[in-house]
Amino acid sequence: MALTQPAAGGGPSLEAFDTNHINELLNLLGQLDEAAGQSVPKRRLPAGVVGIEVASERLLAVARVLRDSLSFDMLTCVSGVDMVDHIESVYHFHSLSRNWLLQVRVKLPNDAPAVDSLVGLYPSANWLERECYDMVGITYRGHPDLRRILLDDDFNGYPLLKSFHPTPITVHDRATTQVDGVRAVAGEQQRNVERIVSKNLGQGEEERLHPGKLTFGSAAVYLKTGQGVEPPDVPAGSQGSQAVEPRPTFSSEQATSRAEPKTGGGAGAQKG
Repeated sequence: MALTQPAAGGGPSLEAFDTNHINELLNLLGQLDEAAGQSVPKRRLPAGVVGIEVASERLLAVARVLRDSLSFDMLTCVSGVDMVDHIESVYHFHSLSRNWLLQVRVKLPNDAPAVDSLVGLYPSANWLERECYDMVGITYRGHPDLRRILLDDDFNGYPLLKSFHPTPITVHDRATTQVDGVRAVAGEQQRNVERIVSKNLGQGEEERLHPGKLTFGSAAVYLKTGQGVEPPDVPAGSQGSQAVEPRPTFSSEQATSRAEPKTGGGAGAQKG
């Protein structure tokens, strides 16, 4: 199938998806075998992309051939991937003149992931490699300014690694971890564990804790004091069914006169 011509309406070209176009790239990639020192594995990927794998020590030589001989004049993306047993630095190249898309994967060890920088060949790799260093921890040897670009300089760890923990691991004392999480959430009864029961404590039976809470006590308190909420069944003739006599009130002058002791009168007062 040949889809090298644009659509009739002047739409985008589908040349990158043409089988013959991709086969031409696969044949030309044979030039990388000498630069890589071995046969470079090649495979087709979705969306018209061709993928290859290169050893880390041969990356610079392969990238130079891609730029100078195969017209890959743009490095569009550099990514870091944690594959659990190893880390990969993934590069995406684009040939603007030939409309080719190429993916290059480089495997690196987990303990010390490091590879040569491509800034000297592709200036666009500057910030892309810095981001991979910031997120995955890959060291790009020869980078002119390899430092964090998204996180603070004193940030500890690399967030896109599967071994990264958002919060520090805390080892609790056994006294605080006697019960597993499932039992604790289920609320199962535990032996020899003191339980705290909340009670409404006050200074008297008739004390009000706050305006929204009913008077302390029950029907017995109502029958005794006539205060509170009348129970549904109050015996006839009980104090609760009778009107409670209001307490006498005194003005401030009357209260003062009642509080002061009477003086004068002497014996006459006592006789009277």
